[in-house]
Amino acid sequence: MTAIFATIDITAVQQSLQNAMTDAAVSISPADIETLEQFYIFREQTEVLEFLDKHPFLVPVLLEAPEKIRHYFPDSQLFLEVFIDPESIDWVQLILSILMKLDPHEAVARLNKLDWDWGLHNSYDVRSNFFTTLEYPDEF
Repeated sequence: MTAIFATIDITAVQQSLQNAMTDAAVSISPADIETLEQFYIFREQTEVLEFLDKHPFLVPVLLEAPEKIRHYFPDSQLFLEVFIDPESIDWVQLILSILMKLDPHEAVARLNKLDWDWGLHNSYDVRSNFFTTLEYPDEF
């Protein structure tokens, strides 16, 4: 019977694991962050980016959303914020607010159409962690 011995470079293994953990921790590219900042106004930017870091599957949806939204709300501003339900701290969602000046009935009809044409086609994970709402300016 022949015994086979192998030497393992522990330092190399540790470095490889460290690199893998570092790569896994970075889920949003700087380019995506820059693009999102062009599309949206972040309310509490750190919270939004931390939420997206935990839910990176939302990034492609957020990159696609402005084009979809502009079809229904062409002159709107878009905001992102993290909402923590005060009654259930485990219920946290990312809110995309559409700031516009439409008649409320028209605005809700357009939001419903947007949801029907685009929002409902998103995955369950997206729909359970993200929603779109309407917002009016203070002077409306």
